[in-house]
Amino acid sequence: MMKSEKGIGLIEIIIAMLIFSIGITAAIRTLPLSNKAASRARNLTKSTNLAQEKIEELMSIPFASADLSAGGHVDPDNPLDRIFTRTWNVTDNAPVSDMKQIDVTVSYDTDNPDNSVTLTTYITSRR
Repeated sequence: MMKSEKGIGLIEIIIAMLIFSIGITAAIRTLPLSNKAASRARNLTKSTNLAQEKIEELMSIPFASADLSAGGHVDPDNPLDRIFTRTWNVTDNAPVSDMKQIDVTVSYDTDNPDNSVTLTTYITSRR
């Protein structure tokens, strides 16, 4: 028999195992980063949805309602889903008279400094 026809040797198996272990190690090291990114995306999506939900609720109530009085307001249901806090601020006559600017902010506890979402809308008394 020729030397090239003997099959797989021990050296080839060790090299294949080494290459495989390097690939597995690299894949395992990316898991915490991908989990963190997925968690951040999930929190941002949930925050945006909670802010949009409150904006729609505020737009459906009368213009003179207490929830639309000027100043800061805190959602009585806080904390939402155990980690989210929702607040809103109403500014009268902004940007013009007979309008209100509503800024809804949803924040959540996390290690990331970018842990809040703010959505702004305007309503008028002529709706």
